[in-house]
Amino acid sequence: MRMSLLLAVSAAALLAACSPEPAKPAPVVEAPKAAIGSFGIDLTNRDEAVKPGDDFFKYANGTWLANFKMPDDKARFGSFDALGEKSENDIKAIIDGFATSAPTAGSNVAKAADFYASWMDEATLETRGTEPLKPYLATIEGIKTKADLLKVLATVGYASPFGLGIEADVADPTRYAVWGAQGGLGMPDRDYYLGKKESQVKYRAAYKTYVTKIFELMGDAKPAASADAVIKFETEIAKGHWAQEELRKTDKAFKAMDFAGFQKLVPNIDLTKFAADAGLPQPTNMVAYGDTSITAGAKLVDSQSLAAWKKYLAFHIASDNATFLTKAFDDANFAFTSSISGVTAKRDRWKRGVNLLDNNIGEALGEAYAAKFFPAENKQKMEALVGNLNTALKSRIEKLEWMDEPTRAAALKKLANFEVRVGYPNKWRDYSAMQVDKSKLFENVMAARQFEWNRQVAELGKAVDREEWDMNAQTVNASYNPLMNQITFPAGILQPPFFDVNADPAVNYGAIGAVIGHEIGHGFDDQGSAFDDKGVQRDWWTAETKAKFLTATKQLNAQYDAYCPFPDQCIKGELTTGENIGDLGGMIMAYTAYHQSLDGKEAPVIDGLTGDQRFFLSWAQVWRAVAREDAARRLLTLDPHSPPAYRVNGVVPNIDAWYTAFDVKEGDKMYIAPEKRVRIW
Repeated sequence: MRMSLLLAVSAAALLAACSPEPAKPAPVVEAPKAAIGSFGIDLTNRDEAVKPGDDFFKYANGTWLANFKMPDDKARFGSFDALGEKSENDIKAIIDGFATSAPTAGSNVAKAADFYASWMDEATLETRGTEPLKPYLATIEGIKTKADLLKVLATVGYASPFGLGIEADVADPTRYAVWGAQGGLGMPDRDYYLGKKESQVKYRAAYKTYVTKIFELMGDAKPAASADAVIKFETEIAKGHWAQEELRKTDKAFKAMDFAGFQKLVPNIDLTKFAADAGLPQPTNMVAYGDTSITAGAKLVDSQSLAAWKKYLAFHIASDNATFLTKAFDDANFAFTSSISGVTAKRDRWKRGVNLLDNNIGEALGEAYAAKFFPAENKQKMEALVGNLNTALKSRIEKLEWMDEPTRAAALKKLANFEVRVGYPNKWRDYSAMQVDKSKLFENVMAARQFEWNRQVAELGKAVDREEWDMNAQTVNASYNPLMNQITFPAGILQPPFFDVNADPAVNYGAIGAVIGHEIGHGFDDQGSAFDDKGVQRDWWTAETKAKFLTATKQLNAQYDAYCPFPDQCIKGELTTGENIGDLGGMIMAYTAYHQSLDGKEAPVIDGLTGDQRFFLSWAQVWRAVAREDAARRLLTLDPHSPPAYRVNGVVPNIDAWYTAFDVKEGDKMYIAPEKRVRIW
């Protein structure tokens, strides 16, 4: 039967071949096109009236910068934000699909759906009013002794000038340690309390208005006086905090110690009891992150009255959760945050809901997101790209003139041990222990925090889980973890303009290639270089090579210190050191890898642009962004990344190939003499 059918098919084919009718031409299959422009860059965004050597960021993006209107609900907007909005829409599409295909009861996605529903049910929030706060306010009011206070400070959900967390141990990253760190401020950073700039004085006035309003909404008898007490209290906390740039200095900021050593940092606190109140067994190994700030925070337990502590705790239980209460609380919170960000409108509620899920139950939707929006070929091509970047850095390390042989061997060993994670985790988090109620948003948020803390506590005593991710698949970001020597690229960022399988190779190397290089570069920046190939915090450099590295780092810091987005506020080179090294090293690695991929051949000219020109324009397109002044000032204070324009204009003048690509000469505004260009990786 099978043979006769085959013969029939063959006969039919033979008859068709003998037919006098002319054969039909094969259909023309068009090659897939890049998502942006003709090859991956939107050239209409350029301002060709600007010389590339005067302001490369504006040359590449000037028309877009001139015509873009900032959305009312955004503090800043650029390529990351645009892709972030796409990710939000993709997650929303998954959530909307639940209306026609309900998830299995009790499953991860069902819990996420219920969590989202509790956020969107504004009527219930209004009906409940301040009811969710009452148990917490009663606990705070019940504080009668120092022991009572410490028990509250150890409990999940309450603010504190110092706190505990669980992460890999800097002395032995195969095990977990209990970390202590500073915290407890209502404004973004210590400088907001202690700074003398006009903008900082303005922010403090706005904060006073906000704190007063929160006390009014809670029914406080003297809201203005209570606000004064809280701000005075937080100013004392701020005095003990480390500046952000100081927290970057690994040899000072990260201190591994045993339990007894940590107890000495907080002599006025029974650490054994405090740990027990937090649900911890007595830790054996600990890490102090900013040791004196922990001590300063602990001293407030004795130096501040219980009455002041109660005001502080009551304010924060409401303020830190204001968006999960009534519209009045939410509006008050927005009024303050808008005063320090410049935003003039709240984001659509559904978008805020997606963000809420990301922060509290993000992996519950990550699996569905990855399956729907991340093709397998993207993962394979990304892994190949990472391999190319790794090879490029290896070739550079092997030839670095400033590095001696012992340090070179250690650097190459670290590079060889890099672990690459692309797209999504191999295993998804199980949220079955998290309780979610469709009608109780506030409780859901608290349950999510408790779930996360319990999950971390359960890991103590076990080997570190190297497969655990700290970002969701839908996140538009990338990271390097020095304790794991891992680089991670979630699916969310692996889309245009960062990565497009149909774009010109020069574009992919200048965008995602440089991002890959950036993350690899973090393994060798001012912080990452303090950890070895196993993630152990130790100095694997010879003194001579380390001195040369620090000299180059200081030279780069000096360049960035001179960049001043505002007359009274400049970039802090020491704060942004790691990211600046990552940008510069990442670009050079990506450029090297791109040319290695050409295998000695000339890149084609496309739309009048050489391969090198497309490479550098791609990087500039990735960082195309604008920010409101208040938001930009906040980021200059605490963000370890330089502003977007300087992630372009601060990097390319140190790369020789950029000068050749765009005929940049002495006299152009961005020109740096060859002997003054920073060359690290």
